[in-house]
Amino acid sequence: MNPGYAGRTELPENLKALFRSCAMIRPDMKLIQENMLMAEGFQTARALSVKFNTLYELSSALLSKQPHYDWGLRSVKSVLRVA
Repeated sequence: MNPGYAGRTELPENLKALFRSCAMIRPDMKLIQENMLMAEGFQTARALSVKFNTLYELSSALLSKQPHYDWGLRSVKSVLRVA
């Protein structure tokens, strides 16, 4: 289902025919980060989410494009969970 992700394989054509296609969009990372920080009790969640989002955007743009760098929602959520 998600062939670009590690450990996933492409679905066979006979199974693909059984599913409907749907459009996907990128999640609003800043809003998700703000809500996660608010849920943990941070008073300045909006300012922190802007800073964190800027850090992740700059890191993903400036660091080399290697497969072990993961700038997706899973890594954002795991970093915020530790915070």
